[in-house]
Amino acid sequence: AAKAEALVGGDWYDAFCLNDGRIVLSIGDVMGSGLLAAVTMGAVRQALRGAAQILAEPIEILDAADRALHSEQPDSIVTAFVGILDPITLTLIYASAGHPPPLLRSAAGEITTLGGSGLPLGIRSMRTDASETSHSITLDNSSLIVLYTDGLIEATRDIEVGENRVREALQNAEVWNAENPAATISDHVLEEVLDDVAMITIRIESASISVTRPAGLT
Repeated sequence: AAKAEALVGGDWYDAFCLNDGRIVLSIGDVMGSGLLAAVTMGAVRQALRGAAQILAEPIEILDAADRALHSEQPDSIVTAFVGILDPITLTLIYASAGHPPPLLRSAAGEITTLGGSGLPLGIRSMRTDASETSHSITLDNSSLIVLYTDGLIEATRDIEVGENRVREALQNAEVWNAENPAATISDHVLEEVLDDVAMITIRIESASISVTRPAGLT
């Protein structure tokens, strides 16, 4: 939290399993800080959780949360990112509502930006362009995903510098091998906290499986 005396903020991260085994990931940032932002954050986070139980696409989940926010707190604006990870196929489908794009690092050190161009929650109903679509990417057997809020990249007071710091940290072997990559990235990037910060990392470690059949069994 940006305000130490409040001990709460408007940023969140979340991860939970659906009944079919897929994992829903979300992160977001409520405009403002302190108690009011924290209350709004809790409501949006729960709206996303509820929507994910009945809707299949991240875009649909974000739109449902947008309607709930606009109905209950029409003056609030929230950026958010929602991804749904299939741990069997290693496919990640995702969508963004005006949120900083997460970063994906492969074992080889290549970094991919998981971008999106949707409007933030609270004003998505105002869009006049064609309907958005969710994005999809197949992950490597060994990879690391970093979801974060803008407080991480704005701490330097220069967003471009902040983004470069996060990328450099993600390519660092210490971060790649860390037991807690999020904490290690924070140590590399943050010198002071000017805004609420939330971050979650997802590590993919998928090993090949060999099966030995008994003699005579096809």
